[in-house]
Amino acid sequence: MRFSEKLYAENREVWQKSKDHPFVKQLVDGSLDKASFRYYLLQDHYYLTHYVKVIALGIVCAEDNAAMTDLSKSLISLEASELAMREKFYPLVGILEADLVDIEPSPAAYHYTSHLYRTAGTRELGRVLAGILPCYWLYREIGEAYQGCVSPEPVYQDWLAIYQGAEYADGLKRQIDLLDQVAEQLPDAVLTEMRRDFRISSYAELAFWDMGLKRENWNGSDKDGELATY
Repeated sequence: MRFSEKLYAENREVWQKSKDHPFVKQLVDGSLDKASFRYYLLQDHYYLTHYVKVIALGIVCAEDNAAMTDLSKSLISLEASELAMREKFYPLVGILEADLVDIEPSPAAYHYTSHLYRTAGTRELGRVLAGILPCYWLYREIGEAYQGCVSPEPVYQDWLAIYQGAEYADGLKRQIDLLDQVAEQLPDAVLTEMRRDFRISSYAELAFWDMGLKRENWNGSDKDGELATY
């Protein structure tokens, strides 16, 4: 069994919670509050600006050209995706360029990115890859889970379609293959840390949906309900 397959099996339950999360289900049925989607997109922008930096730190940790090339392709893909978000989604929910400056991160976004920087601080490529992979992989899983559904809200359907496309699948395969290749060369002690890093990121993804739905901030939530915890 490939290392990535073990990670997938170990985190299937928490990933299913993400697939079944009210934020995701309301995206699919079109009932999600636009204010929650807007807040999610702002927090996702904050997250992605740091996600890109963590990938860059992963390139520094890479010891061969193949790994550096694969991670560089991921950076290019993210830049294209971010451009598409700015052009297609932000105007539809009232996000201006000025809104993207000095975004105040929610607790969930702050904790998630802090976790990723912690993996990068180990200077161990395997741990960086284990930390960043759940984001890429889980979104594909969500896209596939709702492949046959069509959200009545066009902007939500367009968002889902991103993660259902062949180009996104190709990028994910590249990241999974790289993680497996790196894992083959690592001792059990590092693999254990990678399993923990992957699991923390998986729970952080679940907390991110809660954050978006409740518009969680440092003062609490501007919607009724308990704050997201993980």
